[in-house]
Amino acid sequence: MCAVFAASSGCSENTEEDMNVPEESAEDSEEESPAEDEEVKVEMESTGDSSNWCAVGSSWKSTNPQTGEEVEMKITGMETVDGIPMCKAVYETNIDDEDFSKIEYMWSENGETYFWTAYDKSGEVVSEMSMKDGKMKIVDEEGNVMEYSQGQ
Repeated sequence: MCAVFAASSGCSENTEEDMNVPEESAEDSEEESPAEDEEVKVEMESTGDSSNWCAVGSSWKSTNPQTGEEVEMKITGMETVDGIPMCKAVYETNIDDEDFSKIEYMWSENGETYFWTAYDKSGEVVSEMSMKDGKMKIVDEEGNVMEYSQGQ
């Protein structure tokens, strides 16, 4: 996800088509399937101002026209959290086999502070992750909390 957003946050107006992405590329399978060698036409589009670290209105979207599956990320604004200016983006997908349908992502300009909140299709929080002051906190869908400090 970070890689997807990193690619989209410094975006400029362009459209790419026929990315020839293997349909099974996101899953590891021990079974051989004829679909593994098939290529899928994926349409990608990004817009925005790459000169601004938080270019509100910038977006990235990928669509598989064969299945109708879409993923999209949009920078929606800025918020201040504990005195830190944070850029906010929303990632949404209609892919059925994902555990989430929406992620809200906020990050500081220096990248040292960030927050992720993932939601299922009904809008319920399924997981959260944050990094602040060198401390990472992860809360899973059962409410289990894991905390780590930088250097551990």
